[in-house]
Amino acid sequence: MLTVKDVSTLIKMPNTLLAGYHARVMVLDATEALCDFYEKNEDAITGTVVVVRSKADEGKAAHARNTLSKVLFIFSADYWVPDYFSGVCAKIHLPKALLKRAR
Repeated sequence: MLTVKDVSTLIKMPNTLLAGYHARVMVLDATEALCDFYEKNEDAITGTVVVVRSKADEGKAAHARNTLSKVLFIFSADYWVPDYFSGVCAKIHLPKALLKRAR
C-alpha cells in the first residue's frame, strides 16, 4: 500500500525531470499498480502520460515520442523496452522500498 510520501514521490520525480532539460522520461518495470496509479493521476504530471503494457501500445508510444514535447512513459514489467525508447528517455529511479510497497 502506497503512503502519502510515496504518492508525492511518484508525482514529484517525473515532474522535476520534465520541468528541466528532459523532454522524455520513463519508469521501467512498472507493476500493474504503478501503471494504474499513473493513469489515474495523469493530470498531476507536467506532460503526457503514456502507459505501455504490451506491444499493442507501441504505436501510441512511438507517436508520443515523435510528436509531444513532454512525455512520461510508464513501461510495464511485462514489456521489453526497445532502444527506440530507451535511447531517448531519461530513466526515473524509484526507491526500492516504494516499489516493494507498490507490489
